[in-house]
Amino acid sequence: MEKGSGEFLITMILVRIGFICLVTSILVGCGSGPPPRMIDLLGEDAFAHGERPFQNNEWRQQSRIGLVVYSDATGQNAAPAIISEYLEILTRRTEKFLKQQCVFHEIVVVPPLSNPVNLAQELKVQGQRLHVPYEIVVVFSSREQAGPEKIGQATMMTLMSGTVVENLSLAEVGILHVSDFHMVFRTVGRGTDSLEQLDVPIGSNRPTPIDARDILRAQAAQHALDRALASLGSACQIEKKARTGFTESADRFYR
Repeated sequence: MEKGSGEFLITMILVRIGFICLVTSILVGCGSGPPPRMIDLLGEDAFAHGERPFQNNEWRQQSRIGLVVYSDATGQNAAPAIISEYLEILTRRTEKFLKQQCVFHEIVVVPPLSNPVNLAQELKVQGQRLHVPYEIVVVFSSREQAGPEKIGQATMMTLMSGTVVENLSLAEVGILHVSDFHMVFRTVGRGTDSLEQLDVPIGSNRPTPIDARDILRAQAAQHALDRALASLGSACQIEKKARTGFTESADRFYR
């Protein structure tokens, strides 16, 4: 990350960027992660056309595409939405990835959405306003579980009372065909991160408990996003390699 990376790094002492249950959360589930939200937010009609549209490669050939990022907190037992400051960082991370890994030369970014909105209607409005045939839609959601814990090294004489909070995050990335409001590509990524909070905070210059949890949600979302984007990047590389091969062939022809 570039701008804003300091906000993440400042709490490296507080936030334990571990992978407790990471492998099992992906393979068999660790805790109760959030279910997919995109179908509920966009409506079944956007997905009610079988597997055929997922074979549509036209989106890979676009040079101009829209990008809409939304943090959802309307699902059952959902954690609060990612605050706008960190949602903007995740949006920039997504934009940078798309420019590097895909063939999109211009990515039209809609300001991140974190307040409860009618996402389906918002996407239709933005698609018409931006005049793009396709929109990349990123939806974040998460659940949290917390419990009391004795915090400190096992070799310490005294362990301190505190709380451990774990956030289980889901990032859904889809390619929406604006004109008929159909998804033509969709992938998901899951991530988790945990936070130790002492009942009696030590030191000054530390985030408040609320701020620390905001950072936790952004960190877990970043892990989930990177996994989802890796899958999208693999799909993009097919077109990128095809264009590179065509350019090389053309160069040899004109020599």
